[in-house]
Amino acid sequence: MISQNSPADGTPFSSEGSGAHLRVPMPKSALLNLFVWAISLSYAFLDWSIYRRDFLVHPDGWKLYFSGGIQAPWQYRIGIWMVVRWLNQRFHLKPYDALMLIDALCLGLALWTVLRILRNSEGYQVASAITRWLATAGVLFLAEYYLIWGHWFQTGETIPSILFVTLSVALVCGEMVRSRLLACFLLVCLGWMQGFIRADVAVVLHAGFFLAILFNGKAVPPMGRMWQAGTSLLAALVAGCVQLYLMFLRFPNAKYGPEGVIQLAANVHPEMWLTMLLALLPFWLLSGSILKKRYRPDPVTVMLLTSSLLYLLLWATVGLLDEVRIFLPFAFALMPATALALIGLAPEASVEN
Repeated sequence: MISQNSPADGTPFSSEGSGAHLRVPMPKSALLNLFVWAISLSYAFLDWSIYRRDFLVHPDGWKLYFSGGIQAPWQYRIGIWMVVRWLNQRFHLKPYDALMLIDALCLGLALWTVLRILRNSEGYQVASAITRWLATAGVLFLAEYYLIWGHWFQTGETIPSILFVTLSVALVCGEMVRSRLLACFLLVCLGWMQGFIRADVAVVLHAGFFLAILFNGKAVPPMGRMWQAGTSLLAALVAGCVQLYLMFLRFPNAKYGPEGVIQLAANVHPEMWLTMLLALLPFWLLSGSILKKRYRPDPVTVMLLTSSLLYLLLWATVGLLDEVRIFLPFAFALMPATALALIGLAPEASVEN
C-alpha cells in the first residue's frame, strides 16, 4: 500500500514535520461519489428508524450514560453519546437524528478512506483497467454485504468504530499524512478517542500491529518497524487506560448482566456460529486465498489480519457470535485486500502482487 506520491526512499513518510500536510482521501469520480453517498445515506436512514423506535420507548434513557445506571459494558461507551449531547444542546437535534447524522458522515468517510487505500495499493496499481473497475465494484459490493449485518443488533458505536479502524490503516499506509511524526501522533489520538467509544477495538487493533511486527521479521510497514511498534504500543496503552478510567473511576458501580462476561457457553449453539460463518464469508474467502498462496498480502494487510484474528478470539470469548456488527470494523478495513483476492480467483483476472 504505497502512495503514488512516495518520496525517493520508497516510503510514503517523511521524517521532517515542517513540510507535512494532510492529503484528503477523496475519490475523483462523480459516479463513485454518488455510490458512496447512496450507501451511506440509505444505511443511515434505516438506522434512523431503528434509533427512533428505541427512543420512543425510552425518550430520556440516553442521559443515563452520563449519570450511571446503564449495564456494563454499554456504560463504558460514552463517546458517541457525548457527541449526541453536544448536538442536542447546540442545534436542538433529537438524539435519533444526531445518531443518524453521525452514522452517515462516519460511513461516508470510511468508504472514501477504503477506496483511497484500494487505489494506492500495489495490486491495484499494477492491474489492468478492467481489474481496477472490478476491484472498485467489489469493495462497494462488500460494503453493502457487510452493512446488511450492521442493522442486526444495531448500536451507535458500530459505524464510528469502522471509521476508526479504516482511518488508522490509512495513517499506517501513509495515505493521509507524509510526516511520520504526525502520523504517529494522530494514531495515538485516534486510539484515545476510540477508548471512549469501544476501547477493545483500539487495544486489539494496535496489539495485533505490534505482535505482527514483533514476530514477523520480514514485515516492514511503511512507517518503519520501530516507529510502528512504538506507536501501536502507545496507542493500545492509551485506549486501555481510558477503559480503566471509565471502569474504576468514572463508573465504578456499573455491573454486567446475569449472563456475565464470558459467553463461550452461548456461542456453542449452531445458530450462533453459523450466523457468524455466513456473515463473514468474504473474510473466510480472503483467508483461504492467503493460506493457498493465491494472494500475497502486503505488510499492512498482514498486520490487520493479525489484529482481526485476535479480535475473533476475543469476540468468541466475551461477545455473542450472532452479533456480527462487532467484527465489522476489521472486516470493513480488509475490503480492499478481499476484493483483490477474490478477483484473483477468477481465471480471466490478473492481479500481480
